[in-house]
Amino acid sequence: MYFFMMNSFAIVFGVLALVLIWWNLWISTQIVKFLKSKGQDASLFKNGFFVKGKIFDYLPKYKELTKGETGKTGKYYVQFYVTFIGMLIMLLFGILAMTSLK
Repeated sequence: MYFFMMNSFAIVFGVLALVLIWWNLWISTQIVKFLKSKGQDASLFKNGFFVKGKIFDYLPKYKELTKGETGKTGKYYVQFYVTFIGMLIMLLFGILAMTSLK
């Protein structure tokens, strides 16, 4: 019974991490779409392959452009970091749930 309960926690944390990853990817595409609409050269892919970490170059540009237009940071800026940090936390909890099975 104890093993089943701990394994369930690991699965729940894993599913939550996957949801946060997909949400973060959607936010990343929205940021790139916004930057392209403002004439910036932005893409998450290079020759058909996903470029790791490229979004972190675009976040300051996104913040600067949205702050210049509306006077405040765009809605995707904070959402990106919340989902990214949340995903890392869920992965950590899932790993801890799996390692405590021993």
